[in-house]
Amino acid sequence: MLATLTEAGFKADIVALKTLLEDLNPDAKIALCAHTRPDGDAIGSCVALTSALRCAGYQVTPLLADGAAVPQAYRWMPLAESFVQARTVDAETAYDLFIALDTPTTLRLGEAKELCQQAKLRVSIDHHPGRESYTDISLTATDAAATGQLIWELLPELGLKRSAEVALACYVALISDTGVFSFSNTDHRVLADAAEMAAAGADPARISRQLYMNKPLSALKLEELILSRISLHNEGAVVSSYYRSEDLKRLDVSSDWTENLIDLIRVVQGAQVAVLLVEGVQSARASLRSAGDFDVSVVARRFGGGGHHAAAGITWPDRNARCDDMLAQLLPLLPTGPAQ
Repeated sequence: MLATLTEAGFKADIVALKTLLEDLNPDAKIALCAHTRPDGDAIGSCVALTSALRCAGYQVTPLLADGAAVPQAYRWMPLAESFVQARTVDAETAYDLFIALDTPTTLRLGEAKELCQQAKLRVSIDHHPGRESYTDISLTATDAAATGQLIWELLPELGLKRSAEVALACYVALISDTGVFSFSNTDHRVLADAAEMAAAGADPARISRQLYMNKPLSALKLEELILSRISLHNEGAVVSSYYRSEDLKRLDVSSDWTENLIDLIRVVQGAQVAVLLVEGVQSARASLRSAGDFDVSVVARRFGGGGHHAAAGITWPDRNARCDDMLAQLLPLLPTGPAQ
């Protein structure tokens, strides 16, 4: 069990959420929403909690925080067709309960931010370090490898069922945020929970095939481009690459297939930090990954971003920034020379 779940304050918040759910009227409307540009943890967490709450008889709508559909890599999942774009919901709608998942700030709720603010009650469930208090109840466990793992452990405490459908969704969340159990956040609790999910009906082989062995050729062409643009910096301590929105257009590849591109370059021998830069029509972004002791979230926060010790991201303050400009500002803040 996650250590956080045994803390007195956290246990009190669990009881508060359980009581809140029990006191809801049968016709109460619940909305769930994760962050913009949803990844496997975001989609998996939404599917898992939606399924568990619907099984208990609640009326639940899973929302998408931006104008895109569910990313192609996750459309095979149960309930994927149930997601509704927040922009299509009547602006006057007041949900009885809004649950924000995997989202430490309201900024990342995108077009669902106002729906959250208008809700009668608000709850957040997350594993990112808290940066903003915007809900009535906040269940944040930074020792969880994924929000989906936290949900898996919370469900019995809330009196909700762990069905095979829930297990599948939580497993997707867990392997997405642990790099299929290869990142530093993989510990005995991760593996124990993964085993429970598999025992409850998640099929690890099928899930891995769907997520990692089912890509269009254009996505592989984009990976080839990323590899061709690799550069080393800071005496080999930093590896970087980049792509531009025009590359996606030229290769005819959807942005849905850009989620894990940084994993292609983080494997370079000797590199302590990997940086993937994105130059786009509407925004510029940087993804950072650490292979050791260096905390990339500290660097990300310097530019208004955030994340964890080993993984962080930045939506660049200047949306028109070029890749070279972003890299020039990042490199002085990153390690130099061989790892100590």
